[in-house]
Amino acid sequence: MADFWNVQPDEYKYLGKNYTPGRPYGIMGVTIHHMAGDLDADGCNNVWHTREASAHYSIDYNGYIVQHVDDTDRAWACGDGIGTGGGNDTTISIEHANDACGPWTVYPAAIESGAHLVAALCRYYGLGRPEWLVNVFPHNYWSATTCPDELAGSQNAEYMSRAQAWYDAMVSGAGAPVPVEPTNPAPVALVPVHYALHVRNGGWWDTVTNYNNSDDNGYAGAPYTAHDLLTAYADEGELRYRAHTIESGWLDWVNKSDRNDTVHGCAGVPGETIDGVQFYYATPSGKEYKQAYYRSQTTDRVGWLPVCCDDGSTYDGFDGWAGMYNEPLDRLQLAIASANPF
Repeated sequence: MADFWNVQPDEYKYLGKNYTPGRPYGIMGVTIHHMAGDLDADGCNNVWHTREASAHYSIDYNGYIVQHVDDTDRAWACGDGIGTGGGNDTTISIEHANDACGPWTVYPAAIESGAHLVAALCRYYGLGRPEWLVNVFPHNYWSATTCPDELAGSQNAEYMSRAQAWYDAMVSGAGAPVPVEPTNPAPVALVPVHYALHVRNGGWWDTVTNYNNSDDNGYAGAPYTAHDLLTAYADEGELRYRAHTIESGWLDWVNKSDRNDTVHGCAGVPGETIDGVQFYYATPSGKEYKQAYYRSQTTDRVGWLPVCCDDGSTYDGFDGWAGMYNEPLDRLQLAIASANPF
């Protein structure tokens, strides 16, 4: 658990690059960012190792805080350079994990931990009570960007209210403010589902059952790998699925799983590149109603894309299919459940 009183994170994972030592301009505030993805600390570091950027802290979907650059150094986060007296020079930057895009909203647990961290930084560095555009700034205050999107929009009032409540509690010694328990949804019952991806012009990856977020056995596929075939089945009920390829568009629905039958037992076309998938689950008569929930990643970007569902009313704008046109789908997670398990 983070030590907010002494501004100590849950964990340190220093990037070791993409920062400027020292604070000649002092610390004058905090800058809020969103990740444009559902990343953890390692995911952030992987991105920053491939481009000249960084942040002082990242906060994942579960509210876990990791420090990447010391407060006493200047992260390259605000897009306004070094030596300008702007955001990079004078503020501490915090990245927050997204639970959706269009709009880019942030996980409730990330909001709560982020607000608590803002309060702790304001108290520790003598910045005063958190105030928007006074000592707490959006990334787009310093440079031309939409970041932090909903943290400066629909989620801003909640974020700042929690930051102020935490600050008041820390200054007064009154203990944790109420309400808000930053917990994620309770686990939901799953129908076991099995699925695998085939490397384009290569071989099959091992079959995955359900999903997890802790290792590479929790998804089908592999990072930065293009795929041409998908196969899937559930232990009960009927699972239908289809693929979209860059070369041929949407292909026919498939309702069985057979790696050796690339026409009726798999979705996709050998040698073509899958960039989208759809699933539909039919619940057996007399069983609790369940749906297919799924999400994907692409070779062209970092982090999971928003969760999709086979019910067209569930995730407005993102329920039709998973993937991005013209971006090879490299990883896939699938679950059959009564509610979104991700």
